[in-house]
Amino acid sequence: MPRAPCAASSSDRTGSMNATLPPATVAPSATPTRTTPPSKRNLSMTNTLQAAPAPLTDRELLDIFQPVFDRIREGAIDRETDRRLPHKEIGWLREAGFGRLRVPREAGGFGVGIGQLVQLLIGLGTADSNIPQALRGHIGFVEYVLAHPDAAYREFWFAELAAGALVGNAESERTGTFGEPATKVTPVDGRLVLNGAKYYTTGSIFADWIHVGVGVDQAGDGGPGLATVQVRADAAGVRIHDDWDGFGQRLTGSGTTEFTGVEVDPRLLNLRGAGEFTATVQNAVYQLVHLAALAGIGAAALEEITAFIRSRTRNLFNPAVAPERDPVSLQVIGWGYGTVETVKATVLAAALTVQRASDAQQAGTAVDRDFAEADAHVYGVQSTVIDLVLGLVSRVFEVGGASATSRSRQLDRLWRNARTISSHNPAIYRQQAVGDFVVNGVAPSAGILGLLAGAPREP
Repeated sequence: MPRAPCAASSSDRTGSMNATLPPATVAPSATPTRTTPPSKRNLSMTNTLQAAPAPLTDRELLDIFQPVFDRIREGAIDRETDRRLPHKEIGWLREAGFGRLRVPREAGGFGVGIGQLVQLLIGLGTADSNIPQALRGHIGFVEYVLAHPDAAYREFWFAELAAGALVGNAESERTGTFGEPATKVTPVDGRLVLNGAKYYTTGSIFADWIHVGVGVDQAGDGGPGLATVQVRADAAGVRIHDDWDGFGQRLTGSGTTEFTGVEVDPRLLNLRGAGEFTATVQNAVYQLVHLAALAGIGAAALEEITAFIRSRTRNLFNPAVAPERDPVSLQVIGWGYGTVETVKATVLAAALTVQRASDAQQAGTAVDRDFAEADAHVYGVQSTVIDLVLGLVSRVFEVGGASATSRSRQLDRLWRNARTISSHNPAIYRQQAVGDFVVNGVAPSAGILGLLAGAPREP
């Protein structure tokens, strides 16, 4: 399926690749090595960072984004019915600056904290849970940039992100393993070339760039290794397919992306050793996006079934009482309200733990324990949030009767979407990782990395 046009081309966007990066100089062998750190790759910036203005309040952020969420929600049922990808809606978010929420204010972003980000993601998930997941790769990539050790690399990406660029994700494969991906960057005639195929490339069909996990040959450094690289989504040799066939989250663009002879800029190639783990908040933030989407689904279910009850004119099993006065319906709605508030509070509490680790990271005072505790908090509440939301989206049908199952209402999408999100990063493995942390002190993300090292990777 063709991608929607970008808001601006790479040639006319401030901070674009051509505007900020001088021509690449690649050694004749074009073999990636660890001897050339990112800081030596001569990335440059045309933008000068300014002093940061005061951060926006929660109310100010809602004033900007809630009208966009409301517009998105208006078409959610029609998009689901017609299976129409939300290119236009993601464009609205791009225009409002949603993609630069975590970019520092002095670099042209909003500079919001992770707690504020998650609050907005819950609101967006209430409007349409597909869209937080479609932007999940972008959100995770921003955390990757924030934690990157090279200032020139960060500044290049801050300029791209501030100008509206969106970044998709392409790490999972059907064939390769986490430790040995089949998708590789190799030297060809003095250039670095990317070849392979990725699945679950969520959001890439909406993006300007794609963040790709690859295998490389690290000359002089122990043989094969792992790396990440960013390539333009519209580069020659990139083909993005809308072939995701899950029964839920059908509009996330989570299908296949093929890379055939895609030229790689060596300055955007980041190497790491096989099995190497660097502690950051990125993995916790990835999971927070899912939890925020689940919280949004719960809120949407409560709102939609409440509106349905108010619209009814009769109560078959209790005809003497108007539907909106029926004590059974009111009890279920009251239980649902408490469930939604519990889920929101749980997710936001986890977000604040991640925020503390992120603050320490930015201040240069973080230790591995900070990141491990952030991961443990997020992973530890994952199963609780899943159970509460799945229970809610099932139980709301008890007050609607058979008419609530009408396909025109698409209430079933709420259960399908919640069930699909809950199947990513299975909670049973997360519980195991958290238990290993509590009992043995093994950092959860490092433990999960060990589990994935010999298995096909699924986000």
